[in-house]
Amino acid sequence: MPVTARLGITAWKAAPRSMDMNIVEPRLDDYLDRLSRLDDPVLREMEERAARRNFPIVGPQVGRLLVLLTRLRKARRILELGSGFGYSAYWFARALGAGGEVILTEYDGDNLERAREYLGRGNFSCRFQFHQGDALELLDRLEGRFDIVFNDVDKHDYPKVFARAAERVEPGGLLITDNTLWSGRVLDGDPDRATRGVLEYTRLIFEHEDFHSLILPVRDGVAVSLRRG
Repeated sequence: MPVTARLGITAWKAAPRSMDMNIVEPRLDDYLDRLSRLDDPVLREMEERAARRNFPIVGPQVGRLLVLLTRLRKARRILELGSGFGYSAYWFARALGAGGEVILTEYDGDNLERAREYLGRGNFSCRFQFHQGDALELLDRLEGRFDIVFNDVDKHDYPKVFARAAERVEPGGLLITDNTLWSGRVLDGDPDRATRGVLEYTRLIFEHEDFHSLILPVRDGVAVSLRRG
């Protein structure tokens, strides 16, 4: 039976609730955010910027999940497909030490410069690469494989991400994708283009024999796919 899941860009709970991104009951979601939030002035500034501009970021709950998965994998090389102004990269960087690397891709040059600024203030020992342009085109130009590929591009392009990124994940590595519950729209009977992209991506990760996948109902749904070794 086909998996029916709908995905899209989500915003942290500091954005207006009308965005309807968080699927958890609001009081529980606030409680989980309070537990997940860090006393980090740069992160706080990034979250406030996202709230002011109604800009989608993964938020502290998913941020902590990224740190946990990075440390469990003992990742050294991480690729982000769609980095915004660096919020998720900031969390990844918290889990990496010297010798680690986060590669950011972002279409908007202003966002990428903002990411460079925020990450520079984080006093991290890992390295960063900043690439401007279409994430999938940039992926084709990058060499080698990655311990983690984090996917947060336009939702209609999600199936293309799997087609082009799956072989770039190291055996035992992770393909992580945000917004895989798409505010519940995965259940719509007449899905739009973005939702169809999420649904097809979800079908692919659950049916591919080289990956073991799970969607965690954190915030807007995070798909974690382990490439079998």
